This record gives sequence, structure tokens and C-alpha cells, in this order.
Amino acid sequence: MRILLLPDNTANDKSLANLYERAISEAIELFIVTAFLTDWQPHSVIRADCEELSFIVGTDFGITSKDACQLVMKWLPERLKNDFLAADRISGFHPKLILWKTKKRDFNLILGSSNLTQAAFNSNHEANVFARISEEQYNSIKEWVYSIRLRCSPISDDWLEGYKEATRPAYPRQGSKPPVISFKLPRGKDIDAVVKERRGQQRAFLQIEEQLSCLIELCAAGRLSDAKFYEKLMSLWGSNESRFQGRGFEILGKHSKWRQTCRSLSTIRAKAYTLSTGALDNLVKREMDRLTALQNPNRVAWLSEMLCHFFPGKYPILNKPVRVWLQHNKYRGPRGATEGARYIDLAIKLRSALENNTANRAKDLAQLDLAIWKWYDNEFGED
Repeated sequence: MRILLLPDNTANDKSLANLYERAISEAIELFIVTAFLTDWQPHSVIRADCEELSFIVGTDFGITSKDACQLVMKWLPERLKNDFLAADRISGFHPKLILWKTKKRDFNLILGSSNLTQAAFNSNHEANVFARISEEQYNSIKEWVYSIRLRCSPISDDWLEGYKEATRPAYPRQGSKPPVISFKLPRGKDIDAVVKERRGQQRAFLQIEEQLSCLIELCAAGRLSDAKFYEKLMSLWGSNESRFQGRGFEILGKHSKWRQTCRSLSTIRAKAYTLSTGALDNLVKREMDRLTALQNPNRVAWLSEMLCHFFPGKYPILNKPVRVWLQHNKYRGPRGATEGARYIDLAIKLRSALENNTANRAKDLAQLDLAIWKWYDNEFGED
């Protein structure tokens, strides 16, 4: 363990600033949590093989700087742009830590009083500790960070437009806060009626879930060819009342590389009940980006529908009505983000929208999807 007393040892090569640079340059998993962010000027960049990131900043007092957030957004690689988060639904958010894992499986922690400000690194009197910790301790802190993510919002240009940076902050009241960005959910008796209809579709899916799961696993393992999987998929699910979306992927789907998609879905499902939501989000993002790199045409519509079937409380469907509704709400995902990063950004915001939903009777993202379809039909008169 090393004690870092500032400003006494800032010139030392083991200073807080140098340890931050070291963490960024060697981490394959990196977690940065700070109550305030007013400056961000690292010399290092995140490794290409860094598998995950959580960079969480507090919003109490309005002290976190928009300019500093812009610097972080510019610094982040595309695949990690959705992992820059604001703890905007938590009052009294004051942790300061950086946690990282190296390729050699070293587990490191800096914990103390320093926020991400110039003063904290250069002029303030600060006390921090750097330690190499056990894997068990590392995983415990990692899960704690994941639990915080559930009450955070991704930071993007639209979030910054809504965020109020204060010059003379007032002490915030304790308790939860609404997010900076919120969606106007569809409402009305006709909306409630289709939500009830969607529940019927969900019950119908339960009747074929076991058979569909079996087909997915057989294809993922290479025991069903792409063509045979598609044939059996369409026979079982293609005309089933549980199907959420209309036609559209059949032509491309007939000649798709289904094993790639099934392997991704199988991987996600296998770990879904052992991973926290934050860890599962990271896995979903990686699998979506993998399929994007493979130019797999089923990575969006079909995969997102399957995720919504199997995990209706966590993952939305991507389709035209949803895209139009998002435009209506002036939603923009993180600029320059990968497809997987944008998908998780949307999932987080829709979960937040449903937390205190009083507009309609939707209880999960599958039910919200049909509410959006009905809104779209009412607005544009299309099926």
C-alpha cells in the first residue's frame, strides 16, 4: 500500500497524476468514479484491448464542468462512449476512486479525497491511498460500481444541453433525483389497450420459448446449418402471434449467417442470470459490435427483438416506429458511438423512463414498444 499526500509528493513519479496515467495506459478494465469533474487532460489513451470502462461523475451542486465533460467525450474511443455516465439520480454522491485490472491480472485501486480537478492534483491538501488488492476485493468494488450505473445517465451532447452547471451551488437535498434527460411516453386509452395486447403476445412467447431456445443453441453450436435454422425459425416463430415486429428481414434473413447471431444470443443468455445489469450491458454491447464488424444483417432488428423477448425489463427493440419516436423526443445517442454503445445508451434511458411511468400501463420495454407503435400509427396512419 502507498499513501499519497498532496501536494507534498506531486513531483514524485508515484504521484497521483502519474498513477492515473499508468492506470489509463495499462488497464484492460478501468473504473473511474468521482464526485466532481472540472478538468480532464490525460496524456495517455485507453488501450485497444481494454474490455470495459465505467467513468462516472457526480452532478451535486452543479460543479461538474460541461467543458471537462466535452474533453472526456472527445478522449473516449468509439466503443466506450456510452460508458461515460452522470450520477444524476443520486444526491450525496461523493466517492473518489480509480480501479483497474491489467493484462497480467494485477488488481489496483486508488481511493481517497481527490476529485478530478486541477486543484485536487496540484494545490489542494489531499490524501489518497494506492494499493494492489485481491481479485475478490476487485470484483466486489466492480459490482458496487455496476450498481451505481443503474442510477446514472449516459453523458452525451443532449445531456449536456439539459445539465445546469452552477456558479454558486446550493447543497442538494438528499434522495433520488429525476434524470436530466427524460422521454415523453405515449398516453391514452388506445395506448393502454395495445399494452394489454402486448402482454398477450408475451404469454404466447412463453409457449414457444423452450423450442426457440433449443434451436438457437443448436445453431450456435453448429449442429444446425444457417439454412436449416432459418427454416425451423420461420416455421416456429415466423407466423406466431408472439412476434413483435412486422415483416422486413425475411429476404436478407434467408441467406444470413445465423450461427454468428445465435452464438451472440447464446453467450448473452448463458451469462444473463449470473452477471449484474451493468456487466450484462457490457456483454450485449460487445456482441452487437462484434456482429457489426462481421456485417451481420440480423444484428439489429432480430437480435434486439430476441433480447426484448428474453429480457423485456432490460432491452428494447429497434425498429422504424421507435426511431421516429426517438426523433420526436429529440433523442441523440453519444456522438460517434458504436452501434452497441448506442443500443445500451437507449436501453438505459428507456429503463429510466419506465421507473416512474404514469403515462400508460407499460411495465417493461416490450410493452412500451407496442405503445410506441400505436403512437406512431396515430401520428402517421401507418401499420
